[in-house]
Amino acid sequence: MTTNQKFHEPFSPTILETEVTERFVKIVNDVSDDVLSSEEKSKKWDWSGKLVGKVSKEVLIPLTSEEDKEYLLKIVKQGCLDYLNYMLQKGRKNPWTRMDFANWNIKPTLDNIHLDHSWVVSQYAGDFNPFHHHNGDFSGGIYLKVPVGMNDELEEDSKDHYPAKGLIEFAYGETQVFRCDNIKFKPEVGKFLVFPSWLKHLVYPFSVEGERRMMAFNATVINK
Repeated sequence: MTTNQKFHEPFSPTILETEVTERFVKIVNDVSDDVLSSEEKSKKWDWSGKLVGKVSKEVLIPLTSEEDKEYLLKIVKQGCLDYLNYMLQKGRKNPWTRMDFANWNIKPTLDNIHLDHSWVVSQYAGDFNPFHHHNGDFSGGIYLKVPVGMNDELEEDSKDHYPAKGLIEFAYGETQVFRCDNIKFKPEVGKFLVFPSWLKHLVYPFSVEGERRMMAFNATVINK
């Protein structure tokens, strides 16, 4: 269900970078457009009180189509399952070890992934997300919209010693010789990131016109 998978392990915690379908992006954007364009609906579905973001709006995603719900859920859960299976292959300690099984050869399935919460972050010039972590076992983000001028702004920013405008940055540990303690990702529509919920990260502000929109989520491994 996801394509072009890359597992980034710059400092021990693993980050999965993959992609979702155009259909996925369209479904979430259509619902988000409807909510974000209405002050009444934005207030009704507001989720910002539970988050740390200094951004324009953060709202829940009120899907009404069961078919769309099932489609989106399967893709999000598949990304988490791919992450979990990769950890199992690596022999990494992970939430699967919490499960009480008589036979440890049991392989996790989509039924073992529970989506706790998902919401949309609508960010404009000057907005940012400070350093924070999430709840659950997995967290992730899927880019839905990127300002037209962001690539040019980032290219100009790259002339600086630390380009960062509009990027998400993950950090872990301390800076040491021959060691990386951070990694940044450029927003691109359809890009899907999965990472451990405890991994701290931030989103830098940008200054161009337009919306940077992302769907974020938290998920947990459960025994089914």
